[in-house]
Amino acid sequence: MARLSHAEYQERLRHIRLLVLDVDGVLTSGEIVYIDDDREAKSFCVRDGSAMYIADLLGLKIAVITARQSKVVQRRFTELPVDHLRQGEKNKVRACLEIQRQEDIASHEVAYIGDDLIDLPLLEHAGLGIAVADGHEKLLDIVDWVTRAPGGRGAVREVVDDFVSARGLWDEVLADYRRRQQAPLDEAPESEVG
Repeated sequence: MARLSHAEYQERLRHIRLLVLDVDGVLTSGEIVYIDDDREAKSFCVRDGSAMYIADLLGLKIAVITARQSKVVQRRFTELPVDHLRQGEKNKVRACLEIQRQEDIASHEVAYIGDDLIDLPLLEHAGLGIAVADGHEKLLDIVDWVTRAPGGRGAVREVVDDFVSARGLWDEVLADYRRRQQAPLDEAPESEVG
């Protein structure tokens, strides 16, 4: 892989149907906190979660594939429009191929965001391999694209925003947000009614 120009990146984004995400280091900063009784804590960026709703609006399938098992991850991704959650996957390419078969999606229609060496095979498999800004230096040298944002700090949102831009769909996305956030006129406080 060689780093794409911005125009080439936008062109690839137009053909993506499945966005695959790693968890630790992409959807989180990579830190794992163990609390006294062996409970686990992770911190997720709310903008990345919001991005999944935007992806859903675009008809983009979302898969989360992680090598670890975590109740926190299960909880987070039952709250969001994620089509496939695969935990405990040591072979991420095999897991991705199973999802691709289920969804009838070719490899060139897959984008993957990763951060570390375990992600290398899936980054090479995907039609668009993306690393977060603070990813392992060896990945940064070979992926198609590197986000400006680090993992756990809006990198997924950045990529989804790039999807929206590449497809020229900002008007539709903004209209959807306005529609969903607008209170019906009969529910507005009296001081706000004409």
